[in-house]
Amino acid sequence: MIEMTRGRVVPLLTAFLAGLLLPVAAVAQTAFPARQIHLVLPAGAGTGVDIIGRIGAQRLSDVLGQPVVVENVVGASGVIGVQRVTRARPDGHTLLFTFNQTMTMNPHVVANLPYDPQKDLVPVSRFAASPFVWMVNTQVPVHSLAELIDDAKARPGKLAMGVTGYASAAYLGAQLLAVQTGAELLPVNYAGNFSADLLSNVVQLSMSPAAQVPSLLASGKVRALAQTGARRAAAMPDLPTVSETVPGYVIDAWYGVWAPAGTPADVVATLSEAWQKVAAMPEVRRQLAAVSAVPVGSSADALRTVVDDELKLWGQVVKARRIAPSQ
Repeated sequence: MIEMTRGRVVPLLTAFLAGLLLPVAAVAQTAFPARQIHLVLPAGAGTGVDIIGRIGAQRLSDVLGQPVVVENVVGASGVIGVQRVTRARPDGHTLLFTFNQTMTMNPHVVANLPYDPQKDLVPVSRFAASPFVWMVNTQVPVHSLAELIDDAKARPGKLAMGVTGYASAAYLGAQLLAVQTGAELLPVNYAGNFSADLLSNVVQLSMSPAAQVPSLLASGKVRALAQTGARRAAAMPDLPTVSETVPGYVIDAWYGVWAPAGTPADVVATLSEAWQKVAAMPEVRRQLAAVSAVPVGSSADALRTVVDDELKLWGQVVKARRIAPSQ
C-alpha cells in the first residue's frame, strides 16, 4: 500500500489542475483574428455588392493581418448567402457583406424569409453608400422630377418603369414616391438588366444605380432627373436630389458588414474598428469614387440604427401600398 502525506498530495493536485486549465487559458488568450476571414457576398460577380465588397476586403486583410477570402454565394434574393453566415460559427471569422435590400427590404417583401436581420446577425459597420438616379427616355417630354410627378398623376400607370424584381430598391422607390406624391407609375419586372429597353423606350424610366449612369447618359437616349441621396453627390453636383422636390425622399444603396449573432462583443469591436480604418483610407476613397460611391465607415451602433429606421420605413410603405410578400 502506497501512502502519501498531505504535504505531497497538495502540490501534485495543484499541478494536475493547472495542467487541465492550460488549454482553456490558451484558447481564452488567443488573439483575434486567429486565421483567415471569410467574407460572404450574397451577390454575383460584377454587382455593386461584389465590386465594393472586394475593395473593402483587399484592405481589411492589411489591417487585420490575415487573408480575407471573398465568397460569392448567390441565390434567392440573397437569402442563401445570408444563411451561410447565420449558420457559421460566431467567432468573427465569417462575415456578411451586403446591401440594404437584403437587410431592410427583403423582410417585408419576401415571404417566409428564413432570417431575421435584427436577431440572427450582429451589425459591424456601414462601409459605403451610393445614390440612385431617376432617369427618363428622351422621347418622354419631361425634364425635371416635378414634371415627371405631374405626368404620372395626370396619366396614372402610363409611364412604364423598369425594375429588377418586386423586392428591389427601384420598385420600392416607386412605391415611396406614390405614397409621398400620388404619382402612379407602371413597374415592369425584369429578371436582369433592362438598359436596352430603357434606351429604346420600351420602358420610359428607371431608378438606376449611380454607377450605371455615365454609360446610360453617354448614349444620348436618356436624361437624368434627380438623385436619391440626402445631398448632391460630388460626382453629380448639378443634378438635384429628389428631396429638393419631395422633402424626406431619400434612398441610398448602402453596403455594410454583419457577423453571426453571438459573436463576442470584443471581436465585433475589433472588426468595426478595422472596417472604419479601411473606409478612411485615401486609396479606398478613390476606388469607391470610381464606382460613384462614398465611404461611410460607421460604428456598429450607427449601422444598427440605420437598419432599424429603414425597416420601419419600408414596413410603412409596404402596408400603405398593400404589397403582398412574394414567394
